[in-house]
Amino acid sequence: MSKIKKILLYIFIVALLIFAYISYFLNIPLKKLPNSIIIHDSNQIEIWELIKDNKIRHREIKIEDIPDFYKKALVNIEDKWFYENNWISLRWILRSTWNNIRYWKIIEWGSTISSQYIRNNLWLNSSRWFSKKTLEFLYAVRLNNIYSKNEILEKYINQMYFWYLNYWLKSASLYYFWKNPENLTKAEQIVLIVIPKNIRKYDPYKNVSNFKKRFDLILNYLKKNKLISSEEFESIKNEKIVFLKEHSNKLPYITDFIKNNPGIENNLEFGIVTTIDYNLTQKIEEIWKNAIFDLSWKNVNDYWILIVERRTWELKVMIWWINYSKKEWQVNSTLALRQPWSTIKPFTYLLSFIKFGIIPEDTILDLPVNYSTSEWYSYQPKNYSTQFKWEVTVAEALAQSINVPAVKTLEKVGVKNLLNFLQELWIKSLNKDAEHYWLALTLWVWEVSLFELLQAYSIFPNDWNFCEIKFIKDKPLKCKKMIEKKFTDMINEILKDRQSKLPWYPVNSALDFDDKNIFVKTWTSRNFRDNWSIWYTDNYIIWVWAWNKDWSNMKWVSGGTWAWELFWRIVNYLEISESQKNTNIFIKNSKKYLEITNPLNNEKYKIDPFKSIDNQKIKLNFQTNIDFDKYFWFLNNKKVEDIFIPLQIWNHELSLKLIKNWEIVSEENIRFNVE
Repeated sequence: MSKIKKILLYIFIVALLIFAYISYFLNIPLKKLPNSIIIHDSNQIEIWELIKDNKIRHREIKIEDIPDFYKKALVNIEDKWFYENNWISLRWILRSTWNNIRYWKIIEWGSTISSQYIRNNLWLNSSRWFSKKTLEFLYAVRLNNIYSKNEILEKYINQMYFWYLNYWLKSASLYYFWKNPENLTKAEQIVLIVIPKNIRKYDPYKNVSNFKKRFDLILNYLKKNKLISSEEFESIKNEKIVFLKEHSNKLPYITDFIKNNPGIENNLEFGIVTTIDYNLTQKIEEIWKNAIFDLSWKNVNDYWILIVERRTWELKVMIWWINYSKKEWQVNSTLALRQPWSTIKPFTYLLSFIKFGIIPEDTILDLPVNYSTSEWYSYQPKNYSTQFKWEVTVAEALAQSINVPAVKTLEKVGVKNLLNFLQELWIKSLNKDAEHYWLALTLWVWEVSLFELLQAYSIFPNDWNFCEIKFIKDKPLKCKKMIEKKFTDMINEILKDRQSKLPWYPVNSALDFDDKNIFVKTWTSRNFRDNWSIWYTDNYIIWVWAWNKDWSNMKWVSGGTWAWELFWRIVNYLEISESQKNTNIFIKNSKKYLEITNPLNNEKYKIDPFKSIDNQKIKLNFQTNIDFDKYFWFLNNKKVEDIFIPLQIWNHELSLKLIKNWEIVSEENIRFNVE
């Protein structure tokens, strides 16, 4: 060794001792990584992890929860004398210093677990020069004076980077294997020693060959240093390591809903326990998939569902769409504004009970009426059936969702009074004055969200208490008394009464629950583009909206005809006892039905004068679950031989008869008009 090199080495050693003394007075500016926010369902099932700024996936772990094998293997590979040296490894410092002086360039650094932790914490991915290396040395000395060896090892492991935004062992363990560290096999633990050495080079998903070479190298090293036996060596070598390949969000729509609520991250640092029931959501999705399959011929593809528990007013299910992962449809449709139409009618009649003493038995005329707007436009409300019933009771008008009596009732109640009442129910979408909405408010041609409308409906099942929907478990329930219970009881009785709903939902139909208290209110757009339906049982409130995101029309699907395919299944799952929930309830509705699906009742057709009459025909269709041998169509009391009938101007009567053993087992009649 030359004299100059020896002098430089001595000077460096003396400088180290001086720096060691100085380090006692240093304050280490350690950075604390932010924790991920873990979202759980009401049963502590993890739904998803909110990554801080989409940059850091980070979960703390204590030294006692880190497997002993992982700690021993990591220390042996990274810093064999970690527990022996007091602050740094003099062997490594002297060796690296000698080699750097010998070759007159930086070829290696003296590195220990302590110094690696300092570097990872303060200067990760930055250039390493003598100035930083000096500070790294000083900070490492100070670190060993402040913390025990186990505390330093814990900090080091919790600062390691495992690729794909994963810091800390626990985050990596869950990301690659969906296991907590204490449940990892030894082979899986070695994987999490391999990756941090060079995250890109040893990426187990993309660079399998490099990863395997490094894995085998460490495995042989552990055997050579007697950290594993020959039997363990063979077992680890032959173990099939299965990496988690799907890192999808269990309930992405819930995650987005939670994180988009203002202040949620500030209130809960480490985790959020929601009121959502993950297992129930899975069941409801399964029920819906079966219903969608049965309804595919009606072009029903998309849906949104809200389910709230009546006792606690906790949100249990919120489904936006089964294909939410498609980027173009990542919109919370339960919060989107849509026209709910006749679902406002119960509030109109409720105010008429309160302000004018009207009772369900009072009668109201259902006749054509013409109103003039402030701009002298003519407004003529029409019923969904296009027919008028002359005189009906208030109960019949609400139960059968007749439009004209609802408009007449609002005229009496006052648009401003109804608007103020709805705004008190936290329907914030209605932010214009009464003149803007006018009498059409009760038919609700204006837009509102499914979520806020469901919240407004809380006054009916909650004994006149208006409650805010809870979606965070430990958030207190907010309720306020709005009106007397006797008035909401009137609405409830009307919408549960089987006889009042006969024209819409016949007794013994699928929406007629003779053994359960079921409140039902439905709405359907005239072109069958979408429909809303709300029900509540003794235990749950259920709101469903069906439509197609491509804006195509559903085929002959009203709130009633569509609901029996889905709602019957949901109710019978929710309301059965726990001991019965393992049974298969996803069966076709057992109640017998016959439905003419084309043409629809009261449907109107127009003859196109520019097309041949031979090309303008109606195809007759029906659906049933009744066993039959033959069927016969009758048009205006005449038997039809062909399922394609030509258009003829008339108000037609169409009948369908099902025959079994030469007897009529079922019959359905409708009317349609051709102009």
